[in-house]
Amino acid sequence: MKERRGAFNLFLGLLVLATWIQGLVGIAAAATPEEKRREKELEHQKKIEAKQMSQIRVYREVTDFSGRASELGTLGVNKATVGRSDPVEMTVQRDAVLDERDVKRATFIEQRDQTFSVAVEFVQRGTMVLHMNSVAAKGKRLVIAARWSDGTNVFNRWIAAPLMRRALDQGVLLFTPDMSREEAIVFVRGLNNVAVKLKNQAKPPKEKKTKPADAAAGGTNAPANPADGQKPKGSKAKDPKADTKLKREFDPFQGQ
Repeated sequence: MKERRGAFNLFLGLLVLATWIQGLVGIAAAATPEEKRREKELEHQKKIEAKQMSQIRVYREVTDFSGRASELGTLGVNKATVGRSDPVEMTVQRDAVLDERDVKRATFIEQRDQTFSVAVEFVQRGTMVLHMNSVAAKGKRLVIAARWSDGTNVFNRWIAAPLMRRALDQGVLLFTPDMSREEAIVFVRGLNNVAVKLKNQAKPPKEKKTKPADAAAGGTNAPANPADGQKPKGSKAKDPKADTKLKREFDPFQGQ
């Protein structure tokens, strides 16, 4: 009898200890007001970043144009000025050979000397076009114009003119843009957002939110309940709307 009572007391003590530990975990998992504020700011920033859109135009340099300046724009060529601190004027074909519809993925690359570059990877069609034009433009340049949004601000600029020394057969165009680090990051993010919308790139998976109560219970998620502010299983979340200022056609020659 005493052995049974002792075993019962031991079981009761362990149950009380487990409940006490679970309570401590719940308290630790509860978000503080400061953590909630930071979480809201992070969610707001993610929404802003999701709306950032970028456009790109790639042109071939023309070095044998012998027409008059007044004929620019009518003979299939035009002028582009690359660089702000040390501007260089170039003659380029009027029509772009590549644009954002050909982009599969853009990457911001940190270099060892604290500088940075941008790599733009193209879809299959873009890869073939890049290869053909890098061969045709050997010894010349591919001139790149960009347009990107950051909040309500929209920027456009001639950003690079990489020299074609060899055929680019891997579908990747690497260049150092005439941009600040922050501008380049926004530009790359915007190109990737466009690539996702055009289905050139898979949509990144959404992060699953874990509530403090769920964390205390070992991460088990309760069934979705519309009354609790959660969306029903069959509903689909709406994507943030694209920046409407970037929906019109991008012509880098306007205003020159």
